[in-house]
Parts: sequence; structure tokens; C-alpha cells
Amino acid sequence: MRTTHHVLVPAALGALALGLLTAVPAAATTPPPSASPGRTAASTPDVVDGFTAGVRSIDHGRGVVTLVGTVPPGAGVELGGDVVAPVRTEGDADGRWEAQVQVRHGKHVVRATSAVSGQVIDIPVEALVLVPPTMSVRIDGISRTMTIDGKGHPGAHWVVSDGAHVLAETDARDDGTWQVVVTGLAFGRLPIEAAQYFDGTLNGGVDDEYVVRGDAVVEHASASRETDLVSLRGRAPAGTTLAFVDADGPVTGADGAPITTRVAADTTWHVELPVPAAGRLYRVTVVTVDGDDEVGRTEARVTVPTALTGTVEELPDGRVRLSGTGEPGGTVTLESDGGDTLVDAHGAPLRTDIGRRWELVVPRDALPATEVVAHQRVRDVEQGALHLVLPKAPGGGSAGRGEAGAGQEARHRTAAPLRAATGHRAGDGRLAYTGAELTGGVTTAAALLAAGLGLLQLRRAARRRAADRG
Repeated sequence: MRTTHHVLVPAALGALALGLLTAVPAAATTPPPSASPGRTAASTPDVVDGFTAGVRSIDHGRGVVTLVGTVPPGAGVELGGDVVAPVRTEGDADGRWEAQVQVRHGKHVVRATSAVSGQVIDIPVEALVLVPPTMSVRIDGISRTMTIDGKGHPGAHWVVSDGAHVLAETDARDDGTWQVVVTGLAFGRLPIEAAQYFDGTLNGGVDDEYVVRGDAVVEHASASRETDLVSLRGRAPAGTTLAFVDADGPVTGADGAPITTRVAADTTWHVELPVPAAGRLYRVTVVTVDGDDEVGRTEARVTVPTALTGTVEELPDGRVRLSGTGEPGGTVTLESDGGDTLVDAHGAPLRTDIGRRWELVVPRDALPATEVVAHQRVRDVEQGALHLVLPKAPGGGSAGRGEAGAGQEARHRTAAPLRAATGHRAGDGRLAYTGAELTGGVTTAAALLAAGLGLLQLRRAARRRAADRG
């Protein structure tokens, strides 16, 4: 919010030059004092028996000319000529006099007449039509500076203040332009008054109100599924503290305390926040705090890559299908536990692009004995991985390149949910039969069967003996 006021009295009279007025040679030893800061337009008084007259200043906006001079103490002076109304004054105890007359815009002659001697001094003046001065302001809340540009009367003296204290001063160039830079600003509302002085007095100006804010700048924002962190960095006012707020409230760390960071002396800052549990587009507000006061807010938007998921399926023909979901446009590459990229029969890396899903169908013997690691990369940046448990290789031996040698028993995992490297569940896998032996159960069944057959034979023999006796 800002309001603008042009400090310019009647726009019909105003602006761009200096009225030169002449008087007769002076006898006064002390020239008339200036009526206001800046330049004076007073002419050099001429002397006629101790009577002098000249111009101290011209207020072009109001058409008011201030005249000064000397006369015998108590003697009268009449001012007339091309004025709106004649004015009469008299000298003080030191013989000095001062009076104001009003003229219309344009060139005029003001006539000063001594009431004692009747002597006359004609003083030419010119009241200009002032063009309202202009001012524009650029605020850098990070460096707490304000750059002010303006344009007004060529050569005018400009005084910039906040209404109570002078902030800067400068003189306009020949084309009327001027500029000042104000530093060390406090946050909050700041009134700015720019006053233009020339021809010995205030001749217009501009005032406005601005708000100095400490909004942080976010120069980089990214999220990583590899680290489960959102990285933000940028610039903010030196010495301030930044806090972070999302839809759930203050962003907290592992200890449950709100995450904050202090801005360095060179105005740079960097912070890492945990990746949110849900949501692809993450919005976080960077809050700038100066002491106990909030002085700025900036919203950062971060696209969180889709987490990689995957399942394993053994096909009837003995091949293995690896499939799942991930970040569209990314790629999935298969590696061994040792970090070696797995390749096909032609030596090409086992990899695929991610569309709505990803899928790789691979001969079992092209894979390691127990598991593979599926790596997701998005624009060549690692974005998470999965350990995928494989079905047992045919024959119970090792499979794949770079794994256990011949004669060594490959490690084998039972069926279990797939989990990401971070420990988060990523999907369910379906494994082939493990090949575990059931010899204990078979032996027991055979023994029971033999005992039953023996008992049956004994019963048959007993029946035969009974029949023979009868």
C-alpha cells in the first residue's frame, strides 16, 4: 500500500528556472541571509544613498517573491509595479527590510520606492510554471536499501527525509534527473519525502509511503528420494532467522523441534527439510523473522519425485519379470549388491525408461543368485533404490555374473515383502518354490505304512488257525 502526494503549490504556477532580479549597488556590508536550505536567488543590491533592494527567493508555485534590502532605520519602502497588490514595509533598527509580493506567472518588474528619498529601484523577476517533479523507488529488502530516482528542475537541490530525519541529499543534473541510495533501513512502513529547493526556497516535491520487507529469495529447490530430503537455498536479509511452514504447520526435524536457520552475513542460506509423507507438489513457506517480528514470507514449490516400487515374478518359461512404478521420465537400472551394473547377453546395461510403469523381463541366468538392486534416476540424479529378492536359480546353484563360483551354495531368501533401501515397504514380490526338502515327513509316513501292513498279515494268520480247529 502506498499513497502519493505532490508537494507542489498551485500547479498553474510552477517550475523550471530561476528569476533573476537586479537592484542598485549596495552599501550594506552584510548580504541578506538565505530564507531556506538550498540555493539563493538574491540579486546583488545596488546603492542609492543607503537604499538597496534585491531578491532573496522566488516561490514559483505560489508566485511569491521575497525581497530584502536596506534603508535608513525606520524609513518606509513601498513595493509595487507588476504585482498582484502593492506592499509597504519599513527598515528595522539596523536599517534592514524584508517583504513579500505576489506576481502572476511570467516575466515582471517589481518596483521598490524609498519613502524617504523617493528613489526607485526596478527589479525584474520571472515566475515559472512548475512541472510537478517525479520520484520512483526501488526497495531491496535483503540488503535493506532503497534506490530513489527522480526528475525536476535542472540544478535543483534535493533533500530526502523520512519526515523526521534527513536520509540523503543531492543536486539534480542538467537534464533535471537525480538519484540517491538510502541504506540501513529498518523493516516496516517508511514515509519518504523528497523536497526540491531552487531560487532560494522550497519549490515542490513528492512524498510517498513504502513498506520495507524481508522476504527471502529461494534460488534453488529440489527433493531427493535418495536422501528423503528437500533442499532449499537462496538469499535473505543478513542476521535474520528463517522458519519453515507447510500445510501441517511448522516443519520439524527428527527431534520434533521446528527447523530454523540463521542467514549468513553475505545474505546466503541453505536448509534441508524432510520429504513429506504424501503429495507430489510440496509447498513450503519460508518465514523471515527479525528478532520477535515476522518481516517477510516467501512460498517455495518443490516437485517430489514418485517413489520407486517394484515386484518380482517368475514366468513359466523360467524368465524373471521385474516391474513397478516410479517417476515418469526417469530410468531404472539393475545393479548387483556390489554396485556393478548388470548387462544382457549383448553387454548392454539392463535398464528401462519409466512411463506409467516400468518393466524388465530377464533370463534367470542373467541375474545374481539372490537379489538385485533397482536404481531410479531422474535427469541423471539418483532418486531412490529397491532391493528385489529373486527366485532360486534352477539347479540350486549360483546364477548371474560376478556371483558365487561353481560348487558354492548360493544364499537364498524366503518369500517376503519388498522393502526400499530406506526400510519403507515398496511392494509385494512373488517368489518361486524354494526347493526345501520334506524328508522327515516322508520317512514317518513310510514307517507307519509298514507297521499297518504287518498288523494286517498277523490278523489274517489268526483267522486261518481258528478255521482249521473247527
